[in-house]
Amino acid sequence: MIFIKSSRKRIEKVSSDDSVLSFDLLSNLTYMAALATGGTSRDLIFEKTIEQGFKTGLYFRQVYMLSKRMGIEYVRAFRMVAQKVGAQSVKNLLLRFGGAILAGVSESSFLAEEARVEREQYVNSYYRNLETLTKWGDAYAALLVSVSLVVVVAMISSMISTLGGGFVAMLTFSMVAVSSFGTYIIYRTAPIEVKTYKYKKGPPLRRWALRLFWVMVPAGVVLGAVASLQYGQSLFFLILGASMFPSGFLAMRENGRIDKIDEEIAVFIRSLGKVTSTLGTTVGRALSKIDRRSLSTLEPYIKRLDIRLDKGLSPERCWNAFRDELGSELANRSTRIFIDATNLGGPPEKVGEIAGAYAMDAALMRARRATAAMPFAFLTIPLHFAMTGLMVFVLEIMIAFNTRITTALAQMDSISGGTGINAVASLPFFQEHDMGMLTLMTTIALVAMTISNALAPKFAMGGHSLNTAFFGGITCMMTGFNLYVIPRVAGGLLVQSPN
Repeated sequence: MIFIKSSRKRIEKVSSDDSVLSFDLLSNLTYMAALATGGTSRDLIFEKTIEQGFKTGLYFRQVYMLSKRMGIEYVRAFRMVAQKVGAQSVKNLLLRFGGAILAGVSESSFLAEEARVEREQYVNSYYRNLETLTKWGDAYAALLVSVSLVVVVAMISSMISTLGGGFVAMLTFSMVAVSSFGTYIIYRTAPIEVKTYKYKKGPPLRRWALRLFWVMVPAGVVLGAVASLQYGQSLFFLILGASMFPSGFLAMRENGRIDKIDEEIAVFIRSLGKVTSTLGTTVGRALSKIDRRSLSTLEPYIKRLDIRLDKGLSPERCWNAFRDELGSELANRSTRIFIDATNLGGPPEKVGEIAGAYAMDAALMRARRATAAMPFAFLTIPLHFAMTGLMVFVLEIMIAFNTRITTALAQMDSISGGTGINAVASLPFFQEHDMGMLTLMTTIALVAMTISNALAPKFAMGGHSLNTAFFGGITCMMTGFNLYVIPRVAGGLLVQSPN
C-alpha cells in the first residue's frame, strides 16, 4: 500500500526515551480506542493508525507487515517486534496486546482500558515534570547569578595578581559549561509535546513570522557585522536583536492564539458529537446546528468549515483546510480521532467524549505548564539585563583603573627620574595590564549568557521554534544596550582629567 511506504519515509528512527514517546503513545492509543468503538476490524485499525504518522506507529506498522506480508500470526508478530523496542512503555504495551489477542479479549475493551491507563500515566508524568521544571527554574536563576559572579571575580583577580592565559581560559570555559548545563537541564525536565501543526501553508501569523525571520535575520547579521567593525560590537547585538524581535513577537502572538484554540477544541468536539447523535445526522449537517457563541476563538474557523462543507466540497479536504488554518497539533489529532472514528461507524457521542477528554487533558496540562513557565521565562529577562550590565560595568572599571595606573606610573617615572619607582611597579597591582584577554573573556561570557537566556525560556514554555526569536531578540538588544550605554556612562564617571 502506498501510505505504508510513505509512512516509512516519515518515521525512520524512533527514540527509546519513554518521555519522548509518551505524547505520541497516548494519541496513538486514543485514536485506536476511538476506531474500535465502531467494531472496526483489527487490520483496518492498524492501517488507519499507520496513516497518522505517530512515532509509535512504526511499531504497529512492523506488526502489520509481519502479519500481512509474511503470514505471521499477530500474537507472535507482537512479541517479535517487542523484543527490538527500546522504550519500555511501548514494549510492555505490545506484549500486553499480544497477550490480549491470545486470551480472546476484544480490541475495543483492551484499547479502551490501555488508553485510560496511558492517559493517567501521561498526566501524572506531566505534572511531575512541571514540578521538576519549577525547581530547576529557580536553580537556573541561581546558576545565572553564580556564573556572573565567577566572571566578575576572575576579572578582578586578573588585576590583583598575574593570571596566566590558561587559567583565564579555564574560567571562561567553566562559565560557558555551567550556563549550557543549566539550559540543557531545562530542556530535559520540560514536558515534551508537539504543539504546532502545518498541513500546507499554516496559519497566517506563522507564515508572516517565518517570512520576517528569513528576510530580516540574515540581513541583520550582515548589517550588524559591518556596523560592529566601525562602531563596536554593541551595534551588532542591537541590530541582530532588532531583526529577530518582529518574527519572535508574531510567533508569540500565534502561540497565544493556539493556547486559546486548544482550550476550546474539546468543547467543540463534544458538542459536535452530542448534536450529531441527537439529530441522527451526519457530522457536516450537525456542524451548522451547534452553538458557536461560547467558542469565540474557533467561531470564524468553524464558519468557514461549514461554508465549505455546505458547498459540497470533499469533507476530507475541508477538514484538512480547517486543521491547517488552526495550526494546532492538538486540534489536528483530536479532530482526526473524531472524524475517522465516526466515518467508520463509531457512535458520535461516545467518540466525541473520547476525543474531547483527550483534548481537554492536554489543554489543562498546557495551561498549568504556562503557569509554571511564564514566571521563569520573564524572570530570566531582568536577570539577564542586570548580570550583563554588571559584567560590562566591572570591565569598564578595570579599563579605567588600568588607564589611571598607566598614567600614574608615567608621571611618577618622569618626576622621580626612575629612582624608587621600580619597587612600586614591581607589585602586580601597580603594573600595566593587557586588557585584551579580559575583554575577550567578558565578550565570551556575554555571548554565552545571551544564547542561554534565549533558549531556556523557550524550552520551558514549549511551542514553535520561532518563539526563541522573541527571547533572543530581547536578550540581544539588552546586551547591546549595556555594551553601548554603560561604557559611556562609566567612562564619564570614572575617568578624571589629569588636572
